[in-house]
Amino acid sequence: MVTQSNTDKVYSLLLPLCALGFFIISYYSAFYKMSQRWDGGDNNYCYLVIPLFVYLLWDKRKKPAQSSKLKAQSEEGRRLEDQKVGRLEGEKVEGFRFGEISWSIWGLIPIFFSIGLILVGELGSVETLSYIGIWGCVVGLVTVLYGWRIRYLIFPLIILLFIVPLPPFVNELLTFQLKLAASTLATLMLRVSGVSVFQDGNIIDLGITQLQVVDACSGLRYLVPLLLLALLVGYFFSKGWWRRGVLIFLVVPLSVVLNSLRIWLSGILTVKGHPELVENFFHDFSGWVIFMIAGAILFGVTLILKRIGTRQASRPIEDPGGKPVAGWTRPIALTVIVCLMFVSSGYALKKIPSAHKPLERSKFNSFPMKIGEWEGKRSFIEKKILDQLWSDDYVQGTYFNPATKNAMHLLIPFYEWQGTRHTAHTPQSCLLGGGWAVLKSRGHLIEIEPGRNITIMTMTLQKGNAKILASYFFFMRGRVITSPWLNKAYLMWDAIMKQRTDGALVRAEMVLAPGQSMEDAYPILEDFITKLWPILPDYVPL
Repeated sequence: MVTQSNTDKVYSLLLPLCALGFFIISYYSAFYKMSQRWDGGDNNYCYLVIPLFVYLLWDKRKKPAQSSKLKAQSEEGRRLEDQKVGRLEGEKVEGFRFGEISWSIWGLIPIFFSIGLILVGELGSVETLSYIGIWGCVVGLVTVLYGWRIRYLIFPLIILLFIVPLPPFVNELLTFQLKLAASTLATLMLRVSGVSVFQDGNIIDLGITQLQVVDACSGLRYLVPLLLLALLVGYFFSKGWWRRGVLIFLVVPLSVVLNSLRIWLSGILTVKGHPELVENFFHDFSGWVIFMIAGAILFGVTLILKRIGTRQASRPIEDPGGKPVAGWTRPIALTVIVCLMFVSSGYALKKIPSAHKPLERSKFNSFPMKIGEWEGKRSFIEKKILDQLWSDDYVQGTYFNPATKNAMHLLIPFYEWQGTRHTAHTPQSCLLGGGWAVLKSRGHLIEIEPGRNITIMTMTLQKGNAKILASYFFFMRGRVITSPWLNKAYLMWDAIMKQRTDGALVRAEMVLAPGQSMEDAYPILEDFITKLWPILPDYVPL
């Protein structure tokens, strides 16, 4: 029998808590930014993930099941004493032995790479990488404590990965596609119900009013939570990977179909003269009801799948436990190393925003409102939107060309430094939605001065009969970049090599005049960019 002294028990509890404390303190800023992302309507489910993770660990705890050898012992006192000690001859243990720590050096590897992800995510302003790094540090800590026994905790760690919100760009793309799918199906259902309806992108025209299928109705707010729910239902109530795969496969179509029903019901209530029932509390309540129905359907499918194929008995965890560590040299050394890794990287994380060289530049309040023959009028962004733009300075205006009858919307946000939650947005995430559909997206070469060409990204957008030729490029430390990913790579490189992460995003969107072809629009856009080019270096340092 192996016993633990009171000192050993204190160290077994104190050292892991010490490492966990340094982890939380060192990355407090990252946790705070993550919580801000959780506050978004699409990510509220993240608040449930940590309690679920803790419950799943608690569910795997050690559950002694005494064997027949133990029951046959005649001395009652010895049996009771041995039960207090724990591991007995012939004892079976169903569950994980959290109290028996392995102190594995292999856990330092995932911690090292995860810290790298956090720093890279901050330098390249890729929040998702930072949050994956946070999750990876937890995996590393668990590996330090339990070594290869971590295989028994794989599912709780997979569920913990749901603390990472989807990247905004992926979020917007999924939202846009789900909005279109839900709108199309709801329109078909309304027509079958005898309602005259016209669909324009994600806008459903009922004649008396219009329903705009916004993100809350898109299914995205149900997609990821339903995926989480499907994993949990499959884990607790369904055995066999193919059954669990069926539940996961149902998540996307279930989200679209049920949200189409919600939109259809909103259309019917509006036509019947009850538009108040599709707004505010009733709108949110219907969303909650739809999610509950989706969960009930997943559970019902689970009951049906149980009757199909051979049944598999659940196998409880029979954790062999950790090998006793001789002395406390290795546990203390590992704890010190882990804490130093967290503290040093946390300090670097704090210093990154201030590790830039402020450069002299003209403020955008002096930006010209006349560019060649283009006459402009300055406009200002609402504070709510400006807070989401994160820029340190910006110019926004609409320019008009009397010769071609074209309007050009110009927006240039400038960033003195860039990091997570303080960087240029990918333009697609702002241009998608509102009923606009992307017809074409491609790079376009422009000769901005003799012997020098730049490539800008252009997108053809259409909504009904209206068309827009949109363009953008990242203007970062003298470079013209169109790829968001290449822009992130240069951010990391310049942060290290130049101690600079400043830059701007240049967006120019031209509304086509009636009867104007796209072939005629490109030269006009080129003319505007060519005349804009020599003005930029005064406001965006090279």
